[in-house]
Amino acid sequence: MNINKLKTLALAVIAASALASCSEDVNLGSVNEDKYTPAEKQLVFLTDKYGYSNCDSIVFNDKGTTDFFVNTTGASTSEQTFTVSYDASALERYNAANGTSYEALPENLVTIDGTATIAAGEQKSKAVKIGYSTADNLKKDGTYAIPLTVKGSGAATSAEKGDFIYLVRDITKMPNCHKGTGQIVISCQETNDANPLHNLCYTLKESGKYVIDQVILFSGNINYNVVTGEVYNFNNENITHVLENREKYITPLQQKGMKVILGILCNHDRACCAYLNDENCKKFALELKAKLDAYGLDGVFFDDEYCNRGDYPGFTNYNNFARLAYECKKAMPDKLVEAYAYSGTNSAQQIEGIQGVDYAIQDYGAYYDLSGSYPGLSKSGMIQASSEFAQGRIISTSTAKRIVDEGYGGTMIFSLNPKNGYASRFSNFTVPFYGEETVQTGSYAKDW
Repeated sequence: MNINKLKTLALAVIAASALASCSEDVNLGSVNEDKYTPAEKQLVFLTDKYGYSNCDSIVFNDKGTTDFFVNTTGASTSEQTFTVSYDASALERYNAANGTSYEALPENLVTIDGTATIAAGEQKSKAVKIGYSTADNLKKDGTYAIPLTVKGSGAATSAEKGDFIYLVRDITKMPNCHKGTGQIVISCQETNDANPLHNLCYTLKESGKYVIDQVILFSGNINYNVVTGEVYNFNNENITHVLENREKYITPLQQKGMKVILGILCNHDRACCAYLNDENCKKFALELKAKLDAYGLDGVFFDDEYCNRGDYPGFTNYNNFARLAYECKKAMPDKLVEAYAYSGTNSAQQIEGIQGVDYAIQDYGAYYDLSGSYPGLSKSGMIQASSEFAQGRIISTSTAKRIVDEGYGGTMIFSLNPKNGYASRFSNFTVPFYGEETVQTGSYAKDW
């Protein structure tokens, strides 16, 4: 895919404007404030489970909970207890200071459970659970604010960080992504510079259905352990952040029917996922099963680029990707196994009469029948004429219509983010696929 997996992205640093507003599109700056600058007088402030103070956001369907913590700028000499409360005036202050107009989530839809006690010698309380739920009178796809304030004796509340505005986007009334026409849309998203939640921002104009059916987290890696001679799954800090915070970045997608897939890409060492021997195929498949089960993912996607092939222990001198796909399907028959029809993963023969690949995804613009490359794969599993949004290489309407006419399974888009996700690009294939144009509803930038 011509993407350097090892690129390092600089996180945005916000200093004097650390309490900058969350925009109407719910884009948050990349600020983590577990520690507050010490002051001569001990101050108390709120953070959520992600380490943010002042403002954060989450998407929920029907109901949800999030842990909050009370913090002090210095260790307490004795046990202290603080109160976290719903405070409408906190939202008034926030809107006035930031030029926003968020509506409060009604107080009767918010629960606060737990006592914010900080033990002697500590600076952080045990978790206080903030719960929230939907109601019939809430707006469809509406964003509301839960205004929170912390108070207590023994320490002064921080004037800047004593309030917390928690933005909750309620997608309960939104339809799911199942369109029922036979074509799906797969978003292979570069997580180094994108937020998976951005896939929730594209819907069909009339039905309101979500456009995206699958989200591939691109990308985890396959790496080689020189000590053991075995391969293993490595995930960089961006994939790790998404996985470890699945309730924020993964659950909302799945609640609307989207499948979330872990990408596996070679990582510039000898670990080629298409050239593992049978034993390593089986071991790696079992490791992937454990990862998918642990994080509640729906499948795995293989892309055999950026590896340094050679005559190493544990590898073959012939393409053995079919065996890896087979072992994955055998280890986790309830999960999807997907392949990039390119380089070492451009084919997979049947093993013991089983085609291990559920979806074969074509390279940018490539369009041809894949029956010879993946025997036994149905046309619905052949994803044609992928688009590269970052480069502006977009599927044409006529090609999308051909996919429908010839009964193929759909198309893939790569590298979707707020900078390149124009609704008109989606309409190129949603009109032929579903008879509807695409509309954009909000935006989510990377927020970590």
